[in-house]
Amino acid sequence: MLKYFFISLFFIFNFLYANDVGYSFHVSNEDPYEKEGILLDVNLTQLDKSKVMLFNFSLKKSADYTFHQVGFTENEKYHDLRQEYFYLIYPKKSGKIAIAFEMTKSITNDDKVAYGISGDRDNVKGLEKEDIVVDLKPLVLEVKSLPLNIDLVGDFTLKHTLDKKITQAYDPINLSVELKGKGFLESFELLKKDENYRLFSQNPKLKLLHSKMGSMASLKWDYAISAKENFVLPKVSLKAFNPKTQKSYELGFPAYKVAVKQVESATLLDKEDYPARAKGIEWAFWANFLSYVIVFVAGFLMPRDLFKQKRKKAQSDEDILKEMIKEAKTHKALLQVLLLENKAEFLDAIEALEGVVYNAKKTSLSAIKEMIL
Repeated sequence: MLKYFFISLFFIFNFLYANDVGYSFHVSNEDPYEKEGILLDVNLTQLDKSKVMLFNFSLKKSADYTFHQVGFTENEKYHDLRQEYFYLIYPKKSGKIAIAFEMTKSITNDDKVAYGISGDRDNVKGLEKEDIVVDLKPLVLEVKSLPLNIDLVGDFTLKHTLDKKITQAYDPINLSVELKGKGFLESFELLKKDENYRLFSQNPKLKLLHSKMGSMASLKWDYAISAKENFVLPKVSLKAFNPKTQKSYELGFPAYKVAVKQVESATLLDKEDYPARAKGIEWAFWANFLSYVIVFVAGFLMPRDLFKQKRKKAQSDEDILKEMIKEAKTHKALLQVLLLENKAEFLDAIEALEGVVYNAKKTSLSAIKEMIL
């Protein structure tokens, strides 16, 4: 299926739990180099056809290796379950390492499956099953060590672009670098800070695409470098190793001398004041400021004075009415005063006065005045 799949073949087959499940492992290379990608093919097969079975399988996480699932197929027929998993594995250290697995098989029957799917989409019923943890022996690999001082493992190329080698003081130059190829790649910094220039950068942009053929990877750096004097951008050298050819090679770019032109300080200074300096006392400003203060004070005090005047007027009108009531000498004179006011609080007094004036009732004038004073 794959050219490198049969370079080296490691095969295990074993029966589990009264021959009800079979499993096998196929690995593309039993003794890879550190950080060399290998393909693991795992097959799980139901052997006991009298049961309905489900499998849950995965590799265990470990500091000794990284892995990526790159394929999965399944035969979902009841009583004949088969699953195939594909993993891309990268050993992270040399020597013996054990690829560990975790697996659970679930056992049920046709009646329980029928009951679990009998509900409609709004009333899904849980599947009753028995979960059994399966202990699988780890897959042991003999991992070969890399040559000394290797930075990259795989088949990579490096491209870089420097926009200019001559610049003005503090005007940055731009450096773009891209590492691209097939193999194991993680993010790392390419340039280090230096006291001779200022280095501006973002996090490197890492892209990975894992498949059965391996990992296609790219890592891109974008830098801006500025300085006030001439400086040297240091040489970049990365040592790489290709496990397929078993050869080392070098990637990078040479050191660059960057010339920085000085800018005369006189050209950086403004010869005019913005805004212009004030000459003497700015009377117009203070006149405007005083007018705002007057308007504010007048607006603050005027409503209060109007309220006081209105309250004073209300008090004087009330005093006048009381005086007129006290001075009324006859029932008829008092009736005229109250009718002119036309207030609801005087209705009882008006009714009493009308009874005296028009119906010859006998109610003293002082008694009626007590009703309203």
